[in-house]
This record gives sequence, structure tokens and C-alpha cells, in this order.
Amino acid sequence: MTRRFRFPAPEDDLWHWFEVRDAGRVVRQISFRGPDSVPVVAAEPVEMERTRQACGEWGVRLYETVYGAPVREPVVEPPGARPVDAREFDVAWGRARSFRQCHVRHDTGPLPVGTHLTGRFTVSPWGPGVTGVFVDVGLPAAGFVDALVLLQAECEWPADGTPAEFEVVDLRFGGGRPQIRLRPTAVPAPGEPWPRPGPP
Repeated sequence: MTRRFRFPAPEDDLWHWFEVRDAGRVVRQISFRGPDSVPVVAAEPVEMERTRQACGEWGVRLYETVYGAPVREPVVEPPGARPVDAREFDVAWGRARSFRQCHVRHDTGPLPVGTHLTGRFTVSPWGPGVTGVFVDVGLPAAGFVDALVLLQAECEWPADGTPAEFEVVDLRFGGGRPQIRLRPTAVPAPGEPWPRPGPP
């Protein structure tokens, strides 16, 4: 049976929201801090475990950078906890996830935004000029350059294996797998081939 409830933790200036199943197993956790109810956790332990299986502890640290660190043990509903209905929880969950994903600069953890990496463009399943292109940066997670970055630069679409330098601009998760959003630190001028020569 699924239960949803919330309760304050005044010592930490937090309100915790939990969705739990039998034996207090946490399905989703939201934690809001302070009078402005800033989301500091919006995590699914099962999603985090899938990330661990795919990318090891490095992936877990990346997940916690984006969505916060959930509790690791079953949760007992404390006396005085307030019940939360499914719709109310879903609305709070959507707000918290969106905030953690889109409005928090992920400049901590194992791969802070702004980190510079070297890598090689790889073949993307949808072909050149569409959606974007994957990048092998030698990490457990895939790199990805959005097509808009390359189209705005009016540069040639990079061939498979083209080396380049990149800056981390965002971190995303889907299905428990992290994706490192990148932008090249330099692109060739229109009509010039990759890789663009670096400064002497």
C-alpha cells in the first residue's frame, strides 16, 4: 500500500515529503528548505540505484548533485505527520524536480558545470544535423552536444572520431542514466574542417 505524508524537521529548517510503500520503503522523497520552500531533494531511490548499476558510485554522486541525497533507510511515519494526497504530491514533485534540474547550477560534485573535458564526437543514431551528437569523454556517462550549438556556429557537422575540447554546461538524467551536456570550447569557422587548430 502506498502512503504519502509530510512533516517538518525544524532543526534543519526542512519540510520532508515522502511517498512510501510497505515497510517504509521510500518511492519518492522531496525536501523543501526555509520559508521560500526551496527544493533541496527530489529523488527516487530506485532511479538512483539504476544510476549506480550503470555508472557506479561516480554516477550516484552525480545524481545527488542534481537531485539531492535521499534517505538510505526505510522511513517511519512520525506522530503528527500530515497526510498528502496523490495529486498534491505529484504537483510538489513536478515543481521540485523541475527546480533541481533547471534552476540549480550544478557546480559541485564529481563533474561541476564549467569543467573542461577532451573527447571525440561519435556517430548519433539520427544522423547529421538532427537533435545533436554524442561525445565520448572517457567517463561512465555519455556526453552530448545539442544540434542548436552547432547550427548557430554554422560549422560543418563533425565526423565520427573528431577530437575536440568541451565545457560541461548541464547534467541530465533519463531512465537512471546520466547525460553530460557539453558545448565545444571552439568550433571551426564556416566552411573550415574540424578540428579547429588551437592557439599557438
